[in-house]
Amino acid sequence: MDLKPLERIGLTKSEIAVYLALLQLGQTTAGPIVDEAKVTRSKIYDILERLKQKGLVSYITSQSTKYFSAADPHNLLHYLDRKGQEIAQEKSSISKLLPQLLLKQSLTQNSKTAEIFLGINGMQNAFNTLIPLFDSKEIYYAFGAGKGENTPQIQKFFHQLHLQRIKKKIHSKIIFNESSRGLFLTQETSPLIQARYLITTTPAAINIYKHYTLIAILNQPLLTILINNQETADSFREYFKALWQIAKK
Repeated sequence: MDLKPLERIGLTKSEIAVYLALLQLGQTTAGPIVDEAKVTRSKIYDILERLKQKGLVSYITSQSTKYFSAADPHNLLHYLDRKGQEIAQEKSSISKLLPQLLLKQSLTQNSKTAEIFLGINGMQNAFNTLIPLFDSKEIYYAFGAGKGENTPQIQKFFHQLHLQRIKKKIHSKIIFNESSRGLFLTQETSPLIQARYLITTTPAAINIYKHYTLIAILNQPLLTILINNQETADSFREYFKALWQIAKK
């Protein structure tokens, strides 16, 4: 029996073992549960109490002895419903807190000029910094890479980023490496993108938007540098314009 779904909905391994033991034993005292579930005797009542709080165990007391029973397995769905309601409430609470957190972040933003992110998830987090800033008045510039871009995961990532730019009607100028020609057709043929090509060997993809410069080094391990500095962004934009003049359509 695959018990991973029970873990994913928030039950610990010991809670699962006790619940399954009760399903098999029926109404019983704590002792047989300990033997069947192979859990520590000192922790059995804590485990049973947690399951009771989740609506998965009930008990009766007879002559000062507690007899425990497993709730109907359908109660697992009711438990999920309750969790969903709790998550919705927490989401609402976080939404109310978010403006204060963003304000706190903005107060320190000027002192934070560079951050380093590792791996594909880190790269996604770095690019996610740019997405809320997207507006149709600013041009998005990108160039470099090619080496390392031919992995499905990287292609999917840049395709999703492109969709975010399209959604916000962001015009972009991109210099692709000649070795990348045809790998990103949705970008290369997009009416919002002017594309040119250069024969280069750099493993870095450099993106400039507003006051941000984002350098994704697509070697292993994948490394992304996010620079929040207007002067740096302007310098990279000038470098881009020089390359644009010699790049081929």
